[in-house]
Amino acid sequence: MKPIIVLPNDEETGRRAFRMTPVQEDPVSLWIDDQPVVLQDLSANGVAFSSAHELEGKIHQACLRFALEDREVKILCQVHLLRMKSGAYAGELQDLSELEERLLSRFILACQKAAIKRQRSCNNP
Repeated sequence: MKPIIVLPNDEETGRRAFRMTPVQEDPVSLWIDDQPVVLQDLSANGVAFSSAHELEGKIHQACLRFALEDREVKILCQVHLLRMKSGAYAGELQDLSELEERLLSRFILACQKAAIKRQRSCNNP
């Protein structure tokens, strides 16, 4: 009899597989409390960013905008800040609908595919 292999369940850890570091070619922007911020990392349930404005408190209003398949997507949600260090912040996205989560995951996957294509074209001129 073969042994049973059990893989860890990602849902239990709260982490998701799709994660990206935006580059200039990626059509995405993030606003926190109506102020633009510099997006450094994006996943289906969290963000890391830097801000010229100091953020106080844990919960902030967020607006995430991105283009997906020639369609503009705007997600209004909240960010629960988990880490704050000298202008750098990381937090969990909250209050996203299932549709918004799916759209965000599709966008991140599309950006990952585009990054692979860019890398391949640089390696094979």
